[in-house]
Amino acid sequence: MNEIVLKDAPDRRSGFPRGTSEASRGGEAAQSQSDIPYRALFDAIDQGFSVVDLIFDEDGRPVDYVFVEVNPAFEAQTGLHDAVGRSMRSLHPEHEDHWFETYGRVALTGESVRFEHEASALGRWYNVFACRIGGPDSRRVAILFSDITASKRAETASRESEERLRQVQEAARIGSFEFDRASNTAIASPEYLELYGLPGDMSGFFSYDKWVALVHPEDRARIEAETRAAVADPDRTQLDYEFRIVRADNGEVRWVTARTKLIRNDKGRFLRSLGAQWDVTAEKDAEVALRKSEERYRSFIAHSTEGIWLLEFDPPLDTSLPADEQVELAYRNGRFVDCNDAMAGMYGLAHAEDLIGKTLGFPLPSSDPEARAYLAAVVRSGYNQTGVESAEQDLAGNRKYFDNSMTGVVEDGVLRRLWGIQRDITERKQAEEQRTLLIHELNHRVKNTLATVQSLATQTLRTAPTTREAKDALEGRLIALARAHDVLTRESWEGAELREIVVETLAPYSVRGEDRLRMRGPEVRLSPRMALALSMALQELATNAVKYGALSNATGTVNIVWDVKAAQPSDALLLRWEERDGPAVQAPTRRGFGSRLIERSLARELNGAAHIEFQPSGVVCTLEAPLA
Repeated sequence: MNEIVLKDAPDRRSGFPRGTSEASRGGEAAQSQSDIPYRALFDAIDQGFSVVDLIFDEDGRPVDYVFVEVNPAFEAQTGLHDAVGRSMRSLHPEHEDHWFETYGRVALTGESVRFEHEASALGRWYNVFACRIGGPDSRRVAILFSDITASKRAETASRESEERLRQVQEAARIGSFEFDRASNTAIASPEYLELYGLPGDMSGFFSYDKWVALVHPEDRARIEAETRAAVADPDRTQLDYEFRIVRADNGEVRWVTARTKLIRNDKGRFLRSLGAQWDVTAEKDAEVALRKSEERYRSFIAHSTEGIWLLEFDPPLDTSLPADEQVELAYRNGRFVDCNDAMAGMYGLAHAEDLIGKTLGFPLPSSDPEARAYLAAVVRSGYNQTGVESAEQDLAGNRKYFDNSMTGVVEDGVLRRLWGIQRDITERKQAEEQRTLLIHELNHRVKNTLATVQSLATQTLRTAPTTREAKDALEGRLIALARAHDVLTRESWEGAELREIVVETLAPYSVRGEDRLRMRGPEVRLSPRMALALSMALQELATNAVKYGALSNATGTVNIVWDVKAAQPSDALLLRWEERDGPAVQAPTRRGFGSRLIERSLARELNGAAHIEFQPSGVVCTLEAPLA
């Protein structure tokens, strides 16, 4: 008895086996984590997979089964949706008894089965492997299957086509004739007359002219010319040609192959001919179909954006050799005999002809460790791989990433040909790398922002006289930080314009219709770090001006002026905040957090110098910092 013992299939929603108690789930969590690779495998494969519990009647006969687990390919290959927790009978009551009997036998005996069978209710054929999960008392079965409907239909069509061809071949009787030049008439067999759609009493009265009249008009001139030339040549004894005829009875066009023996006297003069003709319309139709198929194939690969290629190995590659030896031989003996322009373009070549005839070592240098490792994996797979990625270089040295699928033609233990499809996924890979970089950058910026917020909160709470003042100060500083972040976010965190930072930061302190906040200066691009630091400084100055300075009365004004000074090793930003017409200013007896933030922290953040003067006419703050 062939018995496979596996753990119960996990609940698709919880990740634990059905029936597992809440108390035991915690103990099984670690095991569930180890199942992740296998779940990923079954979710990724293109074969349908399901786990079912068999249902038996009172007499022990299998009558239904309930789906416990299915993978994504299950729905695509069966057309059944939301199957988990439902029975097959409820999904398709007309499902054939064969399926229940087969799976029931597997559940009862533990003997795995592999078979092909039609599911008429689903309108599909399947190739199925089924095995029991668990011990002798288990009635759970795992089913792995592939939809082979297309191949089965192709087999049926092929058999029907072969049968039609056989019938045509049986019906294609060869017609014979004997033509006498003196009488200009031919004695024709019944098969010959039937071939041309002539009545049976025409034998002995069928002339050369009547025969030529039945030759298709497009072929008539050629056939007459070839016939005259053959008859006129005293050394010519045989005439072979193909042409179309138009049947006399129904006008049907048929292809005919003719072979004629020319009988001459001792002086080479043509006397009579003996010949045979037979219908080759089926063969001609097949040739046309094949030619059209080849044209479609050529058109497909020519216009495909995927690289399509064919390697031939001369001499064939012995697949019993060690992998390293096979790789060496593949480099030497594998030669491109067919490919499309898309394949050539992936390596920086203009046309397919630039790659055809080249060895495998041309696009995959033997000195490239990644290329050798990739080829070794191909060898180990038996020259059959799907969805395998490779990292390579084109002829210009650019790094490229490809997704590869290939099928080898192995006969008698030797590899003769290797077909492949190659997709350029370089942009996707670069996007993934960029995404990873952005995630790291975002993580860095979030940490820096949190550190800034922590510093603001600590300093504000330590220096504020009351909780209310601490709350107001912290809110204002966080708003300034948020506004600077808004500007930087719109600029994708690549920097910001100084004017926009000033406008956004001071917007809450500007009253419509008043001209109390005046700003002037050239366009200056700030780095993200400088933009955040200046935003915080302007917020502190504006808050102080609203509480004690020029913005605390109805007449005060604030001038914000900036310029760029040429300096080495980089230009420097000069910024001046100057208040006028506010209440008289007295220098404070101690420096608060706002002043320290501007003079110390700001200077340190910007690697520059900042100074605040409490002049009687108003507060003046000057800043100088390098722009680079």
